[in-house]
Amino acid sequence: MKTNHISILALLLCLLISCKETKQKPNSKIIDTSEASSIIEDTSLLDKCINAHGGIKKWKSFTGISYNLEENGKTVYQLTNIKDRRAYLKSDDYEVGFDGKVAWAKPDASKIPGKSAAFYYNLDFYFLGVPFLLKDPGVVATDEGASVINGKNYETLKITFGSEVGLSPEDVYYLYLDPETFRLEILTYSVSYFDKKNAQINSAKTYSEYQEIQGLMMPTKLENFALDDGELGESTNHIRRFSDIRFLDKIPDESIFQTPEGSVTESIN
Repeated sequence: MKTNHISILALLLCLLISCKETKQKPNSKIIDTSEASSIIEDTSLLDKCINAHGGIKKWKSFTGISYNLEENGKTVYQLTNIKDRRAYLKSDDYEVGFDGKVAWAKPDASKIPGKSAAFYYNLDFYFLGVPFLLKDPGVVATDEGASVINGKNYETLKITFGSEVGLSPEDVYYLYLDPETFRLEILTYSVSYFDKKNAQINSAKTYSEYQEIQGLMMPTKLENFALDDGELGESTNHIRRFSDIRFLDKIPDESIFQTPEGSVTESIN
């Protein structure tokens, strides 16, 4: 009886050791608080900015975005497919779109900014979609450190583009972020679409009047200012207001992007 008692105790001890060893082999790595803090600190400045605006996962969860753009007393309805960037714009004076291959304008492009459908069809969408669109392939984001504009401190991101990106890969952007919230407040940029050799950073755009829309922080007012030696000057009175911003899970009618008869087209290379 004594031998049996010892054997049972030995068996229970082996089972206990076996269970303990199994529990000490987790499927994922356990990270202590110091290591977790290091990971947070290593998050890129661009990612911090995107997270401050709601996160890239939330942005990519939608298929489209629509809104009304108001400028100089005129309203333009704009609809863009976030996934493939097809677009449709409509005002009292014109319709503009991108069908995936060509940009088009109806009746023509004479009344739209830049007088070019290829230049205009995604212009406002792109500025409104910053910083999310800076995760597109070929975009290079560089942390430029601290900056001061008009007496306020900012964290600075420099954005450049690969030679195969878009129609104006020579463009350069600088994003100025609030150092506490990492929200975008000022964007300075060059425009090389019309003159690649003389493109200089001489424009500044402020982002303000943010609203949370379906989990994303979106500016509803963009205003241009003169830029002189790194300082904002007077407003150029180029103010664009966005209203009725809606993110869409599905485009209601895909045919709206198709090139209509009687329109003037421009190829997108």
